Amino acid sequence: MSIDQRRGHRGRVGWTALFLLGVACVGAACDGTALGPAQGSGAAPEGKTTTSAATSTASGTGSVALGCGQPFQAPAAGVLTVTGQFPATVESGGQTITGTVEVTSREAVRGVAGPRAAVFLVRDGRVVTVPGPQSGMGVQWDLAAGQTQRLPGEAVLVSCEPGDGSLSPGTYDVYARVVFTPDDGTSVDAFGGPWPLRVQ
Repeated sequence: MSIDQRRGHRGRVGWTALFLLGVACVGAACDGTALGPAQGSGAAPEGKTTTSAATSTASGTGSVALGCGQPFQAPAAGVLTVTGQFPATVESGGQTITGTVEVTSREAVRGVAGPRAAVFLVRDGRVVTVPGPQSGMGVQWDLAAGQTQRLPGEAVLVSCEPGDGSLSPGTYDVYARVVFTPDDGTSVDAFGGPWPLRVQ
């Protein structure tokens, strides 16, 4: 296959992935938008915590199970590093927390990702909240090595166990997942966290 043919093939794969992500939002609000490439990492907003330590993209498909009550351990490191800014404390009875996730690539990558990070909480090593469904079209990424893409993220503060309601006071670990589909490869999950959150 010639170089031009390979480029054409990669382009078609990327647009196919973009189309499939768009189809997934049919019937949803489709109002999520990416915040775009970051121009630099500033200080965290007041009342928020920034953690630079993160778990990165795992090899394989983007299908890491996040079953309610199941043990969770972030996959091994890969190309994408995920950091985040989320509240350090929240009042009991709250419904959601919102923050910002930054994804930095260690090498040049091109592909499609969702418009938002999927954020969930873990306590004592087990999943206690699960991410809501994504809404919005997939976003095309074209990152150079060291470049960062910034995304919004939101986590519900309601237990995923039936009938449990709002989370009980205590300390939880916040994690974020970003699913990225490169033009010339298989979807992978990039995880960031844990970031401590105290419900009081």
